Order: sequence, then C-alpha cells, then structure tokens
Amino acid sequence: MFARVFLLACASIVALSTAFGQTTLNPDLSVVGDIRTFTHNDKSRPSEESEFNLTSPDMEIVVAGYLNPYSRADLVLAWEGGETAEIEELYATILRGLPLGMNLRAGKYRLEFGRLNPVHPHAYSFVHQPLPHEMYFGEEGLNDMAIRASFALPTGKLSTEVMAAVLRGEVLAGEEEEITEEPLEITKSVAALEGEEPRIKPGFFGRITTSGSLSESAELTAGVSVVTSEYDRDERLRARVFGIDAKYKWKPNRNSALTIEGEYLNNRREVVEGEAVSSSGAYAYLDYRFRQKYNLGTMFEYVQDANDNDAHVTRVTGFIGFAPIEETTLIRIVGDWTTPNEGDGFWTATLQFVFSLGPHQPHNF
Repeated sequence: MFARVFLLACASIVALSTAFGQTTLNPDLSVVGDIRTFTHNDKSRPSEESEFNLTSPDMEIVVAGYLNPYSRADLVLAWEGGETAEIEELYATILRGLPLGMNLRAGKYRLEFGRLNPVHPHAYSFVHQPLPHEMYFGEEGLNDMAIRASFALPTGKLSTEVMAAVLRGEVLAGEEEEITEEPLEITKSVAALEGEEPRIKPGFFGRITTSGSLSESAELTAGVSVVTSEYDRDERLRARVFGIDAKYKWKPNRNSALTIEGEYLNNRREVVEGEAVSSSGAYAYLDYRFRQKYNLGTMFEYVQDANDNDAHVTRVTGFIGFAPIEETTLIRIVGDWTTPNEGDGFWTATLQFVFSLGPHQPHNF
C-alpha cells in the first residue's frame, strides 16, 4: 500500500513540474565532464615522462535560457583540475526587436574571433587548444568583458554578418607576475597611489564573416577578425591580433560529413614610439565523420613566440573519436608530435572521455 502511495505521489510531482515548466521560463541546466589520461616522452616534464597520468577532471555547469521572446542569458561555471570554480562566461543577448535587425550582447564570454575561439575545448574534434590561440590569447582563449553588436548584411545568396565590440582589454595585455608578501588589494592600492598601477584602455574587436552553399551538400564559410588593446606598464604598449579563417563542410547524408578548417593569425606587439615585434601562427585540420558515431582526422599547427619570432613550435596531431549517443557521451584517442625550435621533439598520447547531463552537447555534430 505504501509503495503505491509513494509511486502516485512521485507521478503527481512530475506531472505538476511538467505543467509549470510549460508556463514558466525555466532555464536549461547541464553538467559537462571532461576526464583525461595521457602519457608522453617530454624530457622537460620528467615526473610525467612515460607514465600513465590521470588528471583531475574538468567540469562545466551551464545554465542558459530565454529571459523573454527577445533575449536570453547564458552562464558557464568551470572547474579545471578540481580547482575553485570560476565564471568562464556570463552574458545576456538581445536577439531581436532592435533597429536594423541588430543583435546585442553584453558580459564576459569567448569572443567570436575565428571559428574555434567561441567553442569550448570539450567540443573540439581534438583535445588541445590550437597553438596560435594559446600563444596569443592565453590558456582561456580570447575571453573578456565586452559589449558587442552584430548586423546581418544584405548580400544576396550569401549570408554575411558584421560584428563590433568594445572590450575591457585585459586579454592581450596578459598578466604581470608580482613577487610580494603583501595582500593583492594592498599592493594594488599602493601602486595606484604611486601612479604605478598598470592602466589598460578599452580594447576593440571586429569581425566580418560570410558563408554560402556550393551545392546541396557543401558549404564554404570565410571570415576576418581583429582585436586590439593598449595599456601602460613600464611603458606604453599596443597589441593587435589579426586573423583570417575559412571552413569547408561537405555533408552528403546524415551519417557522414567532411570538415576542413584553417586559420592564420598575425600578432603585433609594439612600444609606442618604439620597436615592434610581429609574429604569426596558423593551424588547419581535417575531420571526417562516418557511420554517424565515428570521426577521425588530422591537424597541423605552427606558431612563433609572441616576443621573439625566431622561436617557434610546430605540432602534428591525429585523432579518432566514438560517440555512441552523440548528446551524452564521447570517447576520443589523440596522438601528437610536438617540435620546438630548440630541444628535442616529443610525442603525447591522450585518452579523453566527455559526458553531458542536460541539453548542452559535449561536442558538435
């Protein structure tokens, strides 16, 4: 008798929650986990060399939903390696209702520089951030506070979008190490009083992208991006990163697809009324998906050091993935060979398992 009553109560709660959920703006809630193990022969990391290394898992909690028929909000909380959570992204977007069909976004998020920067790393076909992005934007990518507007241009059969944003500008400035025993708040206050606190002016981001169908099953997309920043430390500095990207996708049927994508970046750091350092980087990858559940591909990366263009690194990668149920689980094996301009090259092998609870997919199909 008790069991029947309990089941009836549970069914009533589910029915009520469903009914209320259809009449209220409840956000989507997702949890994405990224678990990896790896081995390598990099002599610069002797404690890990040729060992079976299990890393602490990364996790994201994604809360997203519509505020009203015209706007939505997104929140991404991230735990990397079991460390304290941080707000990776928090922004609101007005999708419709503004003059000229403008789309407006404000908050902290991964800016739409190129094709890969807006994508979270667990959604890559491979496991690592491209070398040019890591060198010029840092481990978190181009992620900054911004107010961004975008417009669709009338270009006939082509789909063209223009974006422009004002940034806080800290991403390109990077972080300056401080060796001090004083609390950070006290250090910054003293530096401000003495006129030595680093000052960062608002930065600028712009992008134009256009895409069109080559056939019923093929599409080509190309874009140009630029981001700038100016800041004072020991001297007045300017930073600018320019990028060109292209993506070709061929999808003859729902079970298979071929994607070829590449990006070139040019990074320029200069002292105002002084010397400038210009460096470049590029990556390209091929990803073939077949039988709906499998994908394999290869990737090539090259980057010059942001402060010394005589120093460079190259990396060649191969990857294969299996997604039995694409919205929930993914298993991937990745091998790569890294060659610095100084020192010995080394290989790395990684096994990755990604899972998702909720509507936020762990990867793109």
